[in-house]
Amino acid sequence: MRIEWVVTRRPTQMSSCAGLAKGCLMTKRVKVRHAVYPLRAVDRVCDVIDYLAEFPEGVTLSTLAPATHLPKSSAYRYLAALEMRGYVLRSDDGVGYRLAPSVLGPRGTAADRLERLLLAAKPLMVRLAPTGDHGACLLGTLDPPGIRYLWVTSAPTPDVRIPKAGDREMLHTTAVGKAIGAQLSDDTVLAMLAVSGLPAPTPQTLQSPSAYLRELHRIRGEGFAVSTHERYPDVRAVAVPVGGETLAIGVAGRGDALPPDRIAGTVRQLRRASIVLAREMRQ
Repeated sequence: MRIEWVVTRRPTQMSSCAGLAKGCLMTKRVKVRHAVYPLRAVDRVCDVIDYLAEFPEGVTLSTLAPATHLPKSSAYRYLAALEMRGYVLRSDDGVGYRLAPSVLGPRGTAADRLERLLLAAKPLMVRLAPTGDHGACLLGTLDPPGIRYLWVTSAPTPDVRIPKAGDREMLHTTAVGKAIGAQLSDDTVLAMLAVSGLPAPTPQTLQSPSAYLRELHRIRGEGFAVSTHERYPDVRAVAVPVGGETLAIGVAGRGDALPPDRIAGTVRQLRRASIVLAREMRQ
């Protein structure tokens, strides 16, 4: 029996493969290799479809193949067959693959869902952002093997400490990355770290997989992530997961803009915002 990557999702999310067969609900990917009538090729196609459903904006072949425990050549053949039948489309960049809107079902296209999410998120994020130019509120999503910022409240600035929408970041160095990592299984996290490594931009950065997993276990228990001087020496950040999606919303700022005594209050505000966003994504 091979081990699947299990990505923590909300219980009501549909498995796309099951959705093709009368929309059965999926709470998690299950191990089916010892079924009474195993059909390996069908299982593998379902693995590919289910994994693509986790990332509606698309993934590359290099990411999908190890995630589904397939050789690249086999993964490519399955994708090519699904693409020929219209179940899979190439991403806009021509490199990645994503499920067709007809497979995703009534939740709409990735672009529609992103537009709806940002429409709800932007006013909340503006209110949460630190005053002045000392920090920003950030909304991020999983973009294996790291994260990508969907929107940042700060205007474009030459200050490299303030990311821009579209910027990518590592999974282990930021509060948003940790809050997203906490929504994944340990096996998924370890597989991604095996690809990205654990670069240490500062001495405070977590530098071993075991230390990072311990931090994720803490986040799952307490419900929020903190990054203290782990990406940049003078930046502190806090973030919370957005339930039901591999998203996180957070606030980052210089130490004086987000001192330790403001963490608890900021977490409460972020949690309220995450509830609103999760509700919006379920509609």
